[in-house]
Amino acid sequence: MNPPLHITAASCIFPSGPCMALAGIALDAQIALNRQHPFYVDRCGGAVRGSFFPQPPTFNVARWLAMAQATLQDLQQQLAVTHTAAEYHLWLVIPPANRAGVPADLAEALVAACQNASFSFASIKLIRGGHAAPLSAIHQAGQFLRQQPRHATTTAIVLALDSWLHPDALHCLESEDLLHNAGMLYQGQARRNPYGRIPGEAAAAVILSLSGPAWCRILGSGSANESIERNDSRPCLGLGWTHAAQQALAGLPSAQKVTHIISDLNGEPYRADQFGFTALRISERLCENWQRHTPALISGDVGSASALLHVALSANLLRRPENRTQTHLLLSSSDDSLRSALVLVP
Repeated sequence: MNPPLHITAASCIFPSGPCMALAGIALDAQIALNRQHPFYVDRCGGAVRGSFFPQPPTFNVARWLAMAQATLQDLQQQLAVTHTAAEYHLWLVIPPANRAGVPADLAEALVAACQNASFSFASIKLIRGGHAAPLSAIHQAGQFLRQQPRHATTTAIVLALDSWLHPDALHCLESEDLLHNAGMLYQGQARRNPYGRIPGEAAAAVILSLSGPAWCRILGSGSANESIERNDSRPCLGLGWTHAAQQALAGLPSAQKVTHIISDLNGEPYRADQFGFTALRISERLCENWQRHTPALISGDVGSASALLHVALSANLLRRPENRTQTHLLLSSSDDSLRSALVLVP
């Protein structure tokens, strides 16, 4: 039986939570920090709001590098004094190269920036994907650690980041009716989209190990493909999320119930449908008064950083003494068919 993965430390940054400590406060208080985009307007000429940092003032690769470096610096500060590692290996998660608004030189620039940041990495592995991709990176990092000699002090770091604020990205969201409050002409009048996403940007990182001091443990993980994707005319029944959740819950003792579900619901009816069906199917694994966290309410939709941001926020909750009886189930749903789940315990 594989030993459980430990999350030794975690960090994240987003506009209302620019470090791990403030991110925890933002989650508790449900504080969002949304701004009007400096120049992008919707097809009806209306202002578009998003959750983004005011600096750097441009929406090129510079803001991605700034988020990555700030997150790694915050991660180093979160480390226990007793934590030592002979070498660090990095799994870097970013959006697909063909997604609108993603800088062409992003991967190369980030690799160079990470090597000159707070950690020195023996290797850097690049993973491109959507909202759920960071959980695949955690799985790969765990497999790597379990293949190391028992006496090795090798440590894995997973870093994920994303930004939707480039005009091309916003135009893509609007063209797919995914931009919250964007106007659309109907019978000569502008109608606002009540659903869709508030575009955001964020970065998050976690340190994984198999032993030593830790904030929390990963007891189970799962992934599956959803056959009914967002553009399908049929309602999503959540079969992909259900299968992923059931795989993750298989590592949880049957007597132990989930107290909190952390998901990437973001204002889309499609995601609400799949969440409702999934929660119903796994209801026997949930405690009677289970609670739901929806971090998108405070961070906006942060794409490829979503799942890891949720892992960092969950780990920060579980390390608090008053939360030692909690069990968290994390559900992540990409724009493609990938669905992932993770179970975290103190």
